[in-house]
Amino acid sequence: MLNKKLFAFLLISAMLTPGLSKAQDMGGGDDVDSIESEVNRSAPKRQTIENSAAAKNYAGDDEKNVTDFKGLANLAPFQEISIIQKRFMPKTGRFELFGGGTIVTNDPFFNTMGGVLKAGYFLNESWGVELNYFGLTTAQRESTRELESNNGVSTESLAYPKSYIGADIMWSPIYGKMTWFNNRIIPFDLYFSGGYGMTETSTGESSGTIHVAAGQIFSLTKSVAFRWDFSWNFYNANVTIKEKDGSGNVIGSHKSNNSFNNLFLTVGVSWFFPEATYR
Repeated sequence: MLNKKLFAFLLISAMLTPGLSKAQDMGGGDDVDSIESEVNRSAPKRQTIENSAAAKNYAGDDEKNVTDFKGLANLAPFQEISIIQKRFMPKTGRFELFGGGTIVTNDPFFNTMGGVLKAGYFLNESWGVELNYFGLTTAQRESTRELESNNGVSTESLAYPKSYIGADIMWSPIYGKMTWFNNRIIPFDLYFSGGYGMTETSTGESSGTIHVAAGQIFSLTKSVAFRWDFSWNFYNANVTIKEKDGSGNVIGSHKSNNSFNNLFLTVGVSWFFPEATYR
């Protein structure tokens, strides 16, 4: 009898245990779901930038992870932002007056130096036109006088310039900045020019001259600048060549058309006007 009652109790217990376990599982799951929902509601929402250019560049691009500095160029901020500074001294629609001194650097027989005047007008920041005038004075070098007095070598077959006047086209493709002993930033323009003019020579004639130059303009203010350049003049001149006998006596002469070139180093100050109002 006792065994029957014990068997019945165990059977009933076995039937009730799965239901109780299922109810506990369901109840525990509800509690976990409730906790997760509460956490999601309380957490701050992320701001999206779906309409920005950066989001478009990054959307669906999980493979483009930046692992070194090479990838920085592909980032949106570097693609969308660029800064190019304007020239410190504007030149468009402005005139320039220049005054300075010059010296010929490639003549082994004569010392030639003088003054230079320039007047120009700039069509834009890169292109301009300019008039040039060189007033020159020349003296023989000591070596030239010694050749003539000691060795009887005549320099009359050589010609030197007495003046030059011409017109150029200027091109300024490069501009930048440099430091002056770490005390001041000085903006500059690098320019090239070329043109044609006339050289008055020591032989008393005017010769057609090709003129090319390259130099820099250092802006001290928006109206005043320091300027230097190398300019090269190429021309032909008729010179008299004396014919001498074995004793050094002149027995005749003839004319010869020779080619000459003068490399000038010019330094001076420029003034730009009217006053700049568009910077």
